[in-house]
Amino acid sequence: MFSILALQIALVTSQSEIDHRPVDLPSIRVQARDLSAEASESVARLSAATLAPIRPSHPTEIFSRVPGAWVTRGSGQEHLTAIRSPLLTGAGGCGGLLYLEEGVPIRPPGFCNINNLFEVNLLQAASVSVLRGPGGIGHASGGLHGVIDVNTRVPDRQGLPGAVRVEAGGEDYTRLQASATLDLEASGALALDANLTDSGSFRQDEGYQHGFVTAHHQIDTARARHSTILTAAHLDQETAGFLIGEDAFRDPDRRGDNDNPEAFREGSAIRLIHRVEWQAHRLTLFARRSRMTFLQHFLPGKPLERNGQVSAGLQFDSRRMFDSFELDWGLDAELFDGFLFQRQDQPAEGSAFLVATRPVGLHYDYDVFGQRVGGYVAGNWNLNDRWSLRAGLHADWIRYEYQNNLEAGNLNDRGEACGFGGCLYNRPADRNDDFANLAPELTLTRPFENGTAWLRVARGYRAPQATELYRLQRGQDVADLDSETLDSIEIGLRGTETWFERRIDWELVGFAQRKDNFIFRDGEGFNVSDGKTRHVGLEFAFDVALAPDWLLGARGTVARHTYRFDRALRGEAIVSGNDVDSAPRQLASADLTWRPAATGWLAQLAMEYTGDYFLNASNTERYEGHTLLHGFVGYTWNNGWSVDLKLRNLTGRRYAERADFAFGNFRYFPGAGRQAFVSIGYDWSG
Repeated sequence: MFSILALQIALVTSQSEIDHRPVDLPSIRVQARDLSAEASESVARLSAATLAPIRPSHPTEIFSRVPGAWVTRGSGQEHLTAIRSPLLTGAGGCGGLLYLEEGVPIRPPGFCNINNLFEVNLLQAASVSVLRGPGGIGHASGGLHGVIDVNTRVPDRQGLPGAVRVEAGGEDYTRLQASATLDLEASGALALDANLTDSGSFRQDEGYQHGFVTAHHQIDTARARHSTILTAAHLDQETAGFLIGEDAFRDPDRRGDNDNPEAFREGSAIRLIHRVEWQAHRLTLFARRSRMTFLQHFLPGKPLERNGQVSAGLQFDSRRMFDSFELDWGLDAELFDGFLFQRQDQPAEGSAFLVATRPVGLHYDYDVFGQRVGGYVAGNWNLNDRWSLRAGLHADWIRYEYQNNLEAGNLNDRGEACGFGGCLYNRPADRNDDFANLAPELTLTRPFENGTAWLRVARGYRAPQATELYRLQRGQDVADLDSETLDSIEIGLRGTETWFERRIDWELVGFAQRKDNFIFRDGEGFNVSDGKTRHVGLEFAFDVALAPDWLLGARGTVARHTYRFDRALRGEAIVSGNDVDSAPRQLASADLTWRPAATGWLAQLAMEYTGDYFLNASNTERYEGHTLLHGFVGYTWNNGWSVDLKLRNLTGRRYAERADFAFGNFRYFPGAGRQAFVSIGYDWSG
């Protein structure tokens, strides 16, 4: 397979080298991978114009604009994400979503990061698309609850060649961003984007430096379009831990406390994508590298973890037209090599049990070499003048080759047994694990006057993460886990209406989902995959042109996420029918935008609502929810200068970005009070 695809790209490249005359190539849309807001499925697309009045400093500020999505802010750039789901936490929580850049997963399978969004340049993205529900055809392992695709800015020779912006706010917040477009004439065009943030915090010993560089080169030749995208990200963060105590986030004397001033996180990522598009074919080659070092301040003994991965692979997509239908098909292949290292330097504080079972020294030191091969095929039929059908299948095979670099078992790093029944951390012996999955999808579509209706049935899946398989505890020597699967059915309506001479764009979607083989840690501390959950809800979105210069937008979801099994855990119990913890039944947001066409003004008032939710699996403790108001006003002069003011939490509401209840304690990440950010920018033409 590799040799055939390598030959194809060689032929295309050699042919293009013969003739460098630019041509106007037709747009190539490979439906299986590209997320289009016009697709017959639940896709929300946030354009650069939508992102402009947000000027996000954290992912939560963006994804509150997506129905069914919820991103909570942790410390600094840390976050947890939910799409048609509860907040996905734990070692494999990030595996339930697929994060893409230009249609390519930003990490290989088995090595997700729960804070994955800090590795993509959201601030300067051309667009951010979110598929709610399983990825299905064309999307690799991880597209279980949803898919997020970040598209970089394409070099536009007709656009502005450069821009710079400086932003400042409270708590020593500063940000510099710059963009440039270079016309390389016969060598194509290059778009360059960079931004760097340095931020303090209202909490003690908390802050971060966060930077991105993105380059997108594109050239059209006589036979093909070539695109090359390079992205680099770096985060250096002083981390604050949970605030402990019931309603501690309300206490003006405590909300700025940080009981973990020694905590930190440092991470970096770099990705290279090269894409060739010719006729009805597309070949994408990619390489990735990431590294992370952080102190696990939330664990007794506060061990240090280092992890990382390097990977490379390809995607090939093609479309063929027949008399009665269209055929899409594609192949994926990648190789990856990852590692994890955990070391504790000081004895754990607390009881003799904690000290004995969490010894000083190395806890884990392992490598995982892996391969993934996948492919899809999908057909598109026009059944008659009204009905169309899309059906297909995605297949995926993943192999992990695990190598333990310490003595196997729950021993210390000298091979000695711990007291009180053995060390907490257990290292499996060397082993290989294989996971094969099939994801069918069927979508039936019918247009009606000014709109579209659709029925989609799809399956998503995710293979276990390396940490779920090989970072074991207590007496578990082997984690015999299955891939999580999610079967979904959704019915949607989308359209455009005119009411009292006002345009209304609207969408209404109902969904029901069943997740099987849910991976969690049971009462014995073992990683198991026999959990089941149910997810049922209704999503809505609409935009109304109230007047030529005024636009009202709103979106939200009413949903319930419940357990479908019973299990005793440590200190609590899962009961079938209970709500999954950290799963609000209501989420909503709205914004009123004023954008006069004949002036440079832009103003927006936005509302963000998070409903109440349970803090534990037993459903005995609850967070009441909150409503926040945000504002933006900016002006752009004809000479390229602009100034704007962004306001967060206008009312100064004391709230929790995230709340939970564990180990007998209420725990919170407190939300910031009223914040103001001022920025000045300049765009220039050549």
